[in-house]
Amino acid sequence: MARMSKMDYQLHCRMQQMFCPNESRHQAKQEYKDMMEKEVTHNRTVGIHSYKTYDAYKQTSIEFSKYMKKEHKDIKDVRQVKEEHVVEYLQYRQQDEKSAYTMSKDMAALNKLFNFFITKKDAGIKKRSYKDITRSRLDTENDKKYNPNNYKDQIMFAKASGCRRESVLVVTPECFKWKEGLPVKVHLIEKGGKERDAHILEGYQEKIKSVLENSGMEKPLFEKYTAKIDNHAFRREYAKNRYKEILGDRKDGMNYRGFDKRVLKKLTKDLGHYRLDVVIYNYLI
Repeated sequence: MARMSKMDYQLHCRMQQMFCPNESRHQAKQEYKDMMEKEVTHNRTVGIHSYKTYDAYKQTSIEFSKYMKKEHKDIKDVRQVKEEHVVEYLQYRQQDEKSAYTMSKDMAALNKLFNFFITKKDAGIKKRSYKDITRSRLDTENDKKYNPNNYKDQIMFAKASGCRRESVLVVTPECFKWKEGLPVKVHLIEKGGKERDAHILEGYQEKIKSVLENSGMEKPLFEKYTAKIDNHAFRREYAKNRYKEILGDRKDGMNYRGFDKRVLKKLTKDLGHYRLDVVIYNYLI
């Protein structure tokens, strides 16, 4: 194992202290606002609430430490890092033609780790465009590294419910809500501890029923789900099908960026998001 530099180690310790995967991010935001005793204009919390975010921020912290070691050898303590060092690093990353997503992730991570409030305008970073989003739109090498026949029910459930990856291996029969003999919703606890009842697409309800009838009541429905599967692609498929299902025979209102706003609000809730734009650009186009 490579030896950690002093800054690497300090950032590692800081992240360990911040890591709280079992705490609700929504509740933490409210507690932060109460603690500040004033109007807060950002979604900052003190902690890091998911494993995915932790891993992403960890990678940023490692890369930032390497940059500081190379460009600012005299700075070895995190307390010596100033906003101008972070801005300089972000501009370096932009010059290296990192994607808009990576730039946003790096800025969020470093703001969190150093308790800064640097904006894209402060750092001269280009705003992210939906045209930069390519996730789950193209085939990848991982698509060839697993046999979908080994995960037919898991993939079917993901397409039926629009769940995130972490739900596939924890959902149990008790999570489902029934109506007229069919499972119509599933209760999920996902990203940041947020809970939601996701609608199950009508075309999959009989198939989900069959899986549920052949499973034990208390144990999870599924035992395996390889990380090579692009689960986000199934969420995109669900989003498009759910949009059509909610719209039904009614004419599309086309009153928000080319979509029916009323339908978008329901779909956004089903997917566990809050912002309509996120759903449009990440799932519908």
